[in-house]
Amino acid sequence: MVVVDIIIARHGQTKANANRLLQGGLIDCDLNKRGIQQAQRLAEHLRDEAFDWIIASKLVRAVHTAQIVAAYHEGVPLAKDKRLGEVSWGDLDGTKLSECQPIRAKVIEQWRTGKFEAKFPGGESAEECRVRITESFTEILKEAVAKDYKRLLMCLHGRIMRVIMASLVEKDLTKMELTRHTNCAYYQIQVDVDSEVLATSGVDGLVFKYIRKDVRDHL
Repeated sequence: MVVVDIIIARHGQTKANANRLLQGGLIDCDLNKRGIQQAQRLAEHLRDEAFDWIIASKLVRAVHTAQIVAAYHEGVPLAKDKRLGEVSWGDLDGTKLSECQPIRAKVIEQWRTGKFEAKFPGGESAEECRVRITESFTEILKEAVAKDYKRLLMCLHGRIMRVIMASLVEKDLTKMELTRHTNCAYYQIQVDVDSEVLATSGVDGLVFKYIRKDVRDHL
C-alpha cells in the first residue's frame, strides 16, 4: 500500500475569465497579467512542498501555471495530459456568462439531479468527463507507484476539479457544486493505493480522502 498526496490547483486568470466569458476545453487562452501574479503567489505558497511530479492539462493556461510553480521545484518532471482538460461547453464556449447562463444552469441542474448524460450542443456530458478523468488518474497512479512518486501537483480547471472531487472523493457526481474555487485555488486529496485493486478496478476501487483546501486567489 502506497500513500499518494495530490494537490489539485486551478489555473490563474485569463482574459476570458476577466471578460466573464465561458471558458471550456475549446478555448485555449494564456494567463493575463493578474493570472501570472496569481500563479506566482501560488508558487510561493507551495514552494516548500516536496513534489515528485507536476502534471497539467494540455491547455496553455494550465501549463503556464504549472511552469510558474515548477520554477520553485528544480528537477521535478512536468507532464501534460489532454484528458485533464476543461469540460467542453460546446457551442457555448467563448460566450458571455450573462448570455449563456439560462442554458448552462439548466444542464448543471440536470447533472445535480443525476442526469449525467446531459450536455450542451456540441459539448461534453458530466459522465464523459468522469470517464476520461478516471482513465487519466488510473494511469497516473500506476506510474506514480512504479516511480515511487508520493506527492503530486496537478494544475487544472474549475469544472474538472469539481468532477474529480465529486467522482473520486465523494463518489457521487451530484455533489459537483460543493467544490468551490477561484483562480489558483487548490484542494489536497490523499489516496492509499493498493496496486492490485488499481490494476483490476482502477481508481473507482480506491478511497480518496479530502485533506485541505485553499480557495483564495492569493492576491
